[in-house]
Amino acid sequence: MLDLEWFKQEVRYCRLPNGVANDRVRQSGGRYAQSLDFDFMMHMGFWCENFSLPAVLNECMMQSYAGCIRIFPNTHNLGPARFENLRAVGAFLVSATYDGHKVTHLSVYSEKGKTAEFVSPWEGKGLRVIRGSDREQVQVALKGDVASFDTQANEMYLITPA
Repeated sequence: MLDLEWFKQEVRYCRLPNGVANDRVRQSGGRYAQSLDFDFMMHMGFWCENFSLPAVLNECMMQSYAGCIRIFPNTHNLGPARFENLRAVGAFLVSATYDGHKVTHLSVYSEKGKTAEFVSPWEGKGLRVIRGSDREQVQVALKGDVASFDTQANEMYLITPA
């Protein structure tokens, strides 16, 4: 479980005056060598590795690395939050809103027309899926706590509790 206060402290530590979070060589076991200046990478400019913070934020909002999409997987002490078009495994762009107590909006855009798998963010409830182009309800298969439905390429789907 994410320790939110520790996480906020780490973000503050890595932020530059312009708001960008840079690499401050915060690693397990300390710096590469004790003789190096703590900010030894700062003069090298920005590398893609320096922007790992967005990956952490992405994992806090949505997880899909195992193929099954989980929305707001850790809501302990999470206030209102939202995201738009986070890329999920399977060529999906996912958008969601959390009001501090429950998910109030969930939609997915399918780029390739694959089967989407979601763990319902509404405990004990299945999913109701509406296709955006014709507002028709899509058939949802439920296996344990995972709901799946077939998608069409370049199509938007609105997901609500069943």
